[in-house]
Amino acid sequence: MMAGYDIPKLPPHEVIAAALDGLEAGKLEVIADAPTANVKASLSRDPALFYADIPAALFG
Repeated sequence: MMAGYDIPKLPPHEVIAAALDGLEAGKLEVIADAPTANVKASLSRDPALFYADIPAALFG
């Protein structure tokens, strides 16, 4: 989904390690990185705040 964006991304092995650690710990959900955690946290807030941060996050 993010292949077209030239931004830092987690290496696949780190995502897999986080997923396996989550499975081993019995978690129902695994959040692999801080940007994803921020998106999840924003779901219960005003959507305008989330969308206002997108250009800065993608383009600096």
